[in-house]
Amino acid sequence: MAHASVEFLAAVSEHCRKIIELAGVAIRDKEDYEDGAARESLKQAMGSHFRALSAILPEDFPTSRRWDLARHIKFCEPHDWFDIVLWDVPDVLAKAEQYALGMKQSDLSALDEFLHPSFRPRVELALQAEQPNYHDLLVACCTALATQFVKKSGATDDSDGEVGRIFSPNNPELLVADDVETETNKNRQRGGMLLMQGWRAFVRNPHAHGEQPTDEAYAAHALMLMSFLGRIIDGAKPAIENEDDTTSAS
Repeated sequence: MAHASVEFLAAVSEHCRKIIELAGVAIRDKEDYEDGAARESLKQAMGSHFRALSAILPEDFPTSRRWDLARHIKFCEPHDWFDIVLWDVPDVLAKAEQYALGMKQSDLSALDEFLHPSFRPRVELALQAEQPNYHDLLVACCTALATQFVKKSGATDDSDGEVGRIFSPNNPELLVADDVETETNKNRQRGGMLLMQGWRAFVRNPHAHGEQPTDEAYAAHALMLMSFLGRIIDGAKPAIENEDDTTSAS
């Protein structure tokens, strides 16, 4: 999931590069473009990229040589080609870099590499909207996490009772650590259970039962907690397998 500023700059750069390449070829092979048909074809090709570029640039894009570029493409004379390569396109690119640096980054985009894989497609889809619905996003991701827990554990559901049974520090069915023989591992086991139950009480249930005020920062923090829980579930091992390994070693 690329940051919006990176995607914006990459799209602008692609069309600027194509325009420079076309004008550069015309400068190099000037004789080939003295023919009216060839020059018209060049004009059409550069014009196509200019229109695509204009569609990308926002209304508040800084003042630039964009319209000089449009005029030089329209007339498409040899001296226009030099202006396009030396002045117009470099100026638009410089302004695009300036604009991209000032773009607000989405908190969720910035957290992409830390999100649990099951959440990423949902986050990408939500961020495509002009005004993302973070409440609905959390509901969808909560459902995904609950499903992950049930599939991994074989629990009947993701209720507090089932979470307590599966992650019990005294008689667990899924081990967060290698065992619950030491105080440290027992604490980790208990902590995994309490984190899951706390997530259900604080995030999953309130959002499942009604619309909750949810901004981007809240969603980012909730998804980090849920990604941590997803990682705990991924790494958990069935306690019965651990017992079998111990028995075999004996």
